[in-house]
Amino acid sequence: MTDDSQRNFRSVYYEKVGFRGVEEKKSLEILLKDDPLDIEKLCTFSQRFPLPSMYRALVWKVLLGILPPHHDSHAKVMAYRKDQYSDVLHALMVVRFVNDATPQVEVYLRMYQLESGKLPRSPSFPLSVDENLRVSFDTRLGAKLYIFSRSYCLCPDAPLTPDTILDQHYT
Repeated sequence: MTDDSQRNFRSVYYEKVGFRGVEEKKSLEILLKDDPLDIEKLCTFSQRFPLPSMYRALVWKVLLGILPPHHDSHAKVMAYRKDQYSDVLHALMVVRFVNDATPQVEVYLRMYQLESGKLPRSPSFPLSVDENLRVSFDTRLGAKLYIFSRSYCLCPDAPLTPDTILDQHYT
Protein backbone atom coordinates (compact mmCIF):
# COMPACT_ATOMS: atom_id res chain seq x y z
CA MET A 1 0.00 0.00 0.00
CA THR A 2 2.96 2.34 0.43
CA ASP A 3 3.54 2.23 -3.32
CA ASP A 4 -0.10 3.11 -3.97
CA SER A 5 -0.09 6.03 -1.56
CA GLN A 6 2.93 7.58 -3.26
CA ARG A 7 1.54 7.27 -6.77
CA ASN A 8 -0.97 9.48 -8.47
CA PHE A 9 -4.51 8.65 -7.28
CA ARG A 10 -5.71 8.41 -10.90
CA SER A 11 -3.22 5.64 -11.62
CA VAL A 12 -4.55 3.62 -8.68
CA TYR A 13 -8.13 4.20 -9.80
CA TYR A 14 -7.41 3.19 -13.41
CA GLU A 15 -5.74 -0.02 -12.26
CA LYS A 16 -8.73 -0.88 -10.04
CA VAL A 17 -11.19 -0.48 -12.91
CA GLY A 18 -9.05 -2.58 -15.24
CA PHE A 19 -6.96 -0.14 -17.24
CA ARG A 20 -3.26 -0.81 -17.43
CA GLY A 21 -1.38 2.00 -15.75
CA VAL A 22 1.55 3.75 -17.37
CA GLU A 23 4.07 5.71 -15.38
CA GLU A 24 4.52 8.48 -17.92
CA LYS A 25 7.47 10.17 -16.28
CA LYS A 26 9.42 6.95 -15.81
CA SER A 27 8.62 5.81 -19.35
CA LEU A 28 9.75 9.14 -20.77
CA GLU A 29 12.96 9.07 -18.74
CA ILE A 30 13.71 5.63 -20.16
CA LEU A 31 13.10 6.93 -23.69
CA LEU A 32 15.33 9.95 -23.06
CA LYS A 33 18.20 7.78 -21.81
CA ASP A 34 18.57 6.17 -25.25
CA ASP A 35 21.41 7.47 -27.38
CA PRO A 36 20.49 8.34 -30.07
CA LEU A 37 16.95 9.24 -29.13
CA ASP A 38 14.28 7.25 -30.95
CA ILE A 39 12.23 9.91 -32.71
CA GLU A 40 9.39 7.52 -33.56
CA LYS A 41 8.95 6.40 -29.95
CA LEU A 42 9.11 10.00 -28.68
CA CYS A 43 6.54 11.03 -31.26
CA THR A 44 4.21 8.20 -30.28
CA PHE A 45 4.68 8.94 -26.57
CA SER A 46 3.97 12.66 -27.03
CA GLN A 47 0.77 11.86 -28.94
CA ARG A 48 -0.57 9.43 -26.34
CA PHE A 49 0.49 10.96 -23.03
CA PRO A 50 1.00 14.46 -21.64
CA LEU A 51 4.65 15.47 -21.44
CA PRO A 52 5.96 16.45 -18.01
CA SER A 53 6.91 20.12 -18.00
CA MET A 54 10.53 19.43 -17.10
CA TYR A 55 11.05 17.42 -20.32
CA ARG A 56 8.60 19.19 -22.62
CA ALA A 57 11.03 21.68 -24.19
CA LEU A 58 13.68 19.03 -24.84
CA VAL A 59 11.21 16.60 -26.41
CA TRP A 60 9.70 19.22 -28.70
CA LYS A 61 13.11 20.52 -29.78
CA VAL A 62 14.11 16.99 -30.77
CA LEU A 63 10.79 16.23 -32.48
CA LEU A 64 10.86 19.44 -34.51
CA GLY A 65 14.47 18.96 -35.57
CA ILE A 66 15.93 21.86 -33.60
CA LEU A 67 18.17 19.47 -31.67
CA PRO A 68 19.71 16.29 -33.08
CA PRO A 69 18.84 12.92 -31.53
CA HIS A 70 22.38 12.47 -30.14
CA HIS A 71 22.82 13.77 -26.57
CA ASP A 72 26.49 14.63 -27.01
CA SER A 73 25.82 17.23 -29.67
CA HIS A 74 22.94 19.14 -28.00
CA ALA A 75 25.11 21.81 -26.37
CA LYS A 76 27.24 22.27 -29.49
CA VAL A 77 24.23 22.57 -31.78
CA MET A 78 22.51 25.13 -29.54
CA ALA A 79 25.73 27.16 -29.31
CA TYR A 80 26.02 27.00 -33.10
CA ARG A 81 22.43 28.13 -33.57
CA LYS A 82 22.88 31.05 -31.15
CA ASP A 83 26.02 32.09 -33.05
CA GLN A 84 24.09 31.83 -36.31
CA TYR A 85 21.35 34.06 -34.87
CA SER A 86 23.93 36.63 -33.75
CA ASP A 87 25.71 36.57 -37.12
CA VAL A 88 22.52 37.09 -39.13
CA LEU A 89 21.35 39.86 -36.80
CA HIS A 90 24.76 41.56 -37.05
CA ALA A 91 24.67 41.28 -40.86
CA LEU A 92 21.27 42.97 -40.97
CA MET A 93 22.52 45.77 -38.72
CA VAL A 94 25.62 46.29 -40.88
CA VAL A 95 23.55 46.66 -44.05
CA ARG A 96 21.13 48.87 -42.09
CA PHE A 97 18.00 46.82 -42.58
CA VAL A 98 17.39 46.78 -38.83
CA ASN A 99 18.48 48.80 -35.83
CA ASP A 100 17.83 48.79 -32.09
CA ALA A 101 14.43 50.48 -32.57
CA THR A 102 13.17 47.93 -35.12
CA PRO A 103 10.26 45.82 -33.80
CA GLN A 104 11.23 42.20 -33.09
CA VAL A 105 8.71 40.77 -35.54
CA GLU A 106 10.30 42.78 -38.36
CA VAL A 107 13.77 41.68 -37.28
CA TYR A 108 12.70 38.02 -37.45
CA LEU A 109 11.11 38.57 -40.85
CA ARG A 110 14.27 40.24 -42.21
CA MET A 111 16.40 37.43 -40.79
CA TYR A 112 14.24 34.86 -42.53
CA GLN A 113 14.36 36.84 -45.78
CA LEU A 114 18.15 37.09 -45.61
CA GLU A 115 18.64 33.38 -45.01
CA SER A 116 16.14 32.34 -47.67
CA GLY A 117 17.58 34.72 -50.28
CA LYS A 118 14.44 36.87 -50.43
CA LEU A 119 15.76 40.03 -48.77
CA PRO A 120 14.73 43.04 -50.88
CA ARG A 121 17.39 45.40 -52.21
CA SER A 122 16.01 48.36 -50.30
CA PRO A 123 15.22 48.46 -46.56
CA SER A 124 12.31 50.79 -47.31
CA PHE A 125 10.38 47.89 -48.87
CA PRO A 126 6.99 47.98 -47.10
CA LEU A 127 6.18 45.13 -44.76
CA SER A 128 2.63 44.05 -44.11
CA VAL A 129 2.88 42.66 -40.61
CA ASP A 130 -0.33 42.29 -38.67
CA GLU A 131 -0.40 44.36 -35.48
CA ASN A 132 -1.67 41.35 -33.53
CA LEU A 133 1.42 39.44 -34.57
CA ARG A 134 3.64 42.20 -33.22
CA VAL A 135 1.95 41.95 -29.83
CA SER A 136 2.23 38.18 -29.72
CA PHE A 137 6.03 38.15 -29.85
CA ASP A 138 7.81 38.38 -26.54
CA THR A 139 11.20 40.04 -26.90
CA ARG A 140 12.67 37.90 -24.13
CA LEU A 141 12.46 34.81 -26.34
CA GLY A 142 14.78 36.27 -28.95
CA ALA A 143 17.10 33.62 -30.32
CA LYS A 144 14.96 30.69 -29.17
CA LEU A 145 11.92 31.92 -31.07
CA TYR A 146 13.94 32.58 -34.20
CA ILE A 147 15.63 29.16 -34.00
CA PHE A 148 12.25 27.46 -33.60
CA SER A 149 10.66 29.26 -36.53
CA ARG A 150 13.73 28.75 -38.71
CA SER A 151 13.88 25.03 -37.95
CA TYR A 152 10.17 24.61 -38.52
CA CYS A 153 10.38 26.26 -41.95
CA LEU A 154 13.39 24.15 -42.98
CA CYS A 155 11.95 20.88 -41.75
CA PRO A 156 8.88 20.09 -43.87
CA ASP A 157 9.10 16.39 -43.01
CA ALA A 158 8.90 17.03 -39.26
CA PRO A 159 7.13 14.18 -37.48
CA LEU A 160 4.34 16.47 -36.29
CA THR A 161 2.58 19.33 -38.03
CA PRO A 162 0.56 22.06 -36.35
CA ASP A 163 -2.62 20.57 -37.81
CA THR A 164 -1.97 17.14 -36.32
CA ILE A 165 -1.03 18.65 -32.97
CA LEU A 166 -4.27 20.65 -32.87
CA ASP A 167 -6.32 17.66 -33.98
CA GLN A 168 -4.81 15.40 -31.33
CA HIS A 169 -4.95 17.75 -28.39
CA TYR A 170 -8.12 19.76 -28.97
CA THR A 171 -10.57 17.14 -30.25
